[in-house]
Amino acid sequence: MVTTSPTSPVAPSASPAVLITGAVWLASYFAARFVLRTWPLEPPWDIVMMSVPLLVFYGFVWAVQKTLRRADELQRRIHLEAFALAFLTTMLAAMGMGLIEETPRGAVVIPWRDLWFAMPAIYALCYWVARRHCR
Repeated sequence: MVTTSPTSPVAPSASPAVLITGAVWLASYFAARFVLRTWPLEPPWDIVMMSVPLLVFYGFVWAVQKTLRRADELQRRIHLEAFALAFLTTMLAAMGMGLIEETPRGAVVIPWRDLWFAMPAIYALCYWVARRHCR
């Protein structure tokens, strides 16, 4: 007799450490932007404030790495495919924006500090595609 599991073998497992470190990083990013816009900081404190979210982001990367090391082979494969697709999609977008700047219409007016907002959405879409592919 074959028994079935109530969960799908490709069901995503959200690690609390990833969610917590991601939330702390996002809060530190917006707090740093607020402080840098609101209070004029003297050097080197402006660089210190700017560096805080970067250091906190490394904690997020560490938590993701630990989670992926504990994942099974199928989950690792899904994440690898999603990262590869997201990287190439981001390259495509950057190349397209660079080519748009070469047209007579002129420069793209998206500031570099806001470009990273699109990357999690691109990864989420690519993760969805990779999960559908591995069903």
